[in-house]
Amino acid sequence: MPVRVIFPGRAGRGPGPDFRGAVIAGPSGVPVRGDVELHVRSSLFAAHGHAADPAYARVVLHVVFEDDTGADTPLPGGGSAPVVALAPWVARRAGELQRWLERPLLWREPCHDAVMRLGAAGAAAALEAEGDRRFAEKVARAEDAVRAVGVEQALYEALFEALGYGGNAPPLRALGRLLPWARLRALADEADSRGRLSYAPGRRFAYEALLFGAGGLLPSQRGHVGPLEDYPAALERAWAALAPRAGVRPLPAGVWKLWGVRPENAAPRRVAAAAALLDRLGGPSALLAIARARRTAEAVAPLVVAADGWWRDHHDLVAGPCRLPPGLVGRGRALEVVLNVVLPAACATGDGALAEGARALWALLPRPALYGATRFIEEALQSEGIRLPLNARRAQGLLALRRDWCTQNGCGRCPLS
Repeated sequence: MPVRVIFPGRAGRGPGPDFRGAVIAGPSGVPVRGDVELHVRSSLFAAHGHAADPAYARVVLHVVFEDDTGADTPLPGGGSAPVVALAPWVARRAGELQRWLERPLLWREPCHDAVMRLGAAGAAAALEAEGDRRFAEKVARAEDAVRAVGVEQALYEALFEALGYGGNAPPLRALGRLLPWARLRALADEADSRGRLSYAPGRRFAYEALLFGAGGLLPSQRGHVGPLEDYPAALERAWAALAPRAGVRPLPAGVWKLWGVRPENAAPRRVAAAAALLDRLGGPSALLAIARARRTAEAVAPLVVAADGWWRDHHDLVAGPCRLPPGLVGRGRALEVVLNVVLPAACATGDGALAEGARALWALLPRPALYGATRFIEEALQSEGIRLPLNARRAQGLLALRRDWCTQNGCGRCPLS
């Protein structure tokens, strides 16, 4: 079967497929995105236990040296991946391959010598231009959301999405749409004023009960059997009291990714972080004040939330205690919220002074973290021994390069070329 590689993906780190995020096209020419697994023989996929491991469900190509099964590779979940065997090809072209391997390197990705060709200032300017383009896209999406649902609800949904990790951003945003901010606040205020939540009066507990119940993340909604500790049991009782007033059909538990995620990034802990932030801020619109910050510390301080109570040593309502980081929202995730929620929304409000402050903050923020998706570009940029400093703006540029050039067969035509 002929296969065209549009983007080879990047080497996987840790358990899972060997290459992640590849883009290939088969005989139909339609691009397919997924993972690639390598083996000496095709039968080793099953022998290594991959056929029952959900981490391998997105494999779109099984590359082997010898195909000893003669069939597509079955995947967990019922799918299958085509097998490409290299042995026949190598046998036909052994002499040519030997001559090719003996030649000096004729080409490598242009980003390897971009700093040498463009200079540090030129390479930085290219990254900043790509970062600004990505930021403009975020602002355009924020403007669309503000027109559709208003500033406060748009901020609320974007905050939920930004708190998501490991595949849980979409269901978190769906939860924000299912239980809108105005409804959540009204129900929590009513419950608090009438003293209907005996376990822990106050909005935060009410927010958690409502969000966990609407999200389908309570133990009873996930088929948990057995006794519950006091806190999960109290949330169950609170949701039972609030559910008739909420009037929503909870999200099915299947929409959440509850496996393959680090405990500190687990979906229930992210929902608890959202409840804590909403309680601290008083409402999503309070996020806009962050756009007036003049320093990084001033910008992230309102968003960093320490873990307390149940969440100090739990990541889920159906799990035992474990060792966890001290924060529900740490500095890195707080920076992500500033970059992806606060600043685009501030520019989308139509307030000129607020937008000016947001753009000034955009230019000075450090990057939140090292992104695994762009590690290969960073390593290439440094391959000549010159280190290019990367702030948030340039890191966003790297993400834009990967999305719009690296994975779209644009190597050699991108702004670093």
